[in-house]
Amino acid sequence: MISFSNKYSATVDGKGRIVLPAPFKKEMGDALEPLFVVEKDVYDACLNLYPYATWQTKVERLRKRLNMDDPVHSKMLSRYYEEIVTVTMAENGRLNIPDDMLQYAGITKEAIFTGQGLRMRLWEPSRHQASRLSDEEYTRLYKEILGGPMENF
Repeated sequence: MISFSNKYSATVDGKGRIVLPAPFKKEMGDALEPLFVVEKDVYDACLNLYPYATWQTKVERLRKRLNMDDPVHSKMLSRYYEEIVTVTMAENGRLNIPDDMLQYAGITKEAIFTGQGLRMRLWEPSRHQASRLSDEEYTRLYKEILGGPMENF
């Protein structure tokens, strides 16, 4: 099962192309596929990247919770699908991220890829730094949400 972790610096060229970090390609192994879904994050000014098969699983869960014939749900789904785009990875591992997506995340030349389990996140470096939990916050939330050390799970 895919589990993206760690963080990696990357450079965006003038055409919005960015190379997927080698460790992330390696993590996908035999599941490496050329299609990725890029999603504007709802909570942070960053982009979420999903291997296409992983994104399909997410959409199935979404479909089970929303009814496209309900007017409110329909508006939610419309907005959701407006905030995503499918991109194809070139053989050299390069992804061409649309300009509006990069602008949303504030990414111009430098970027940070971070792993978050089933998805990758793409950040403008200063936004990434500003969003990180302090050591104290991380420790407090780890204990509060997870109940302490892993052996307690």
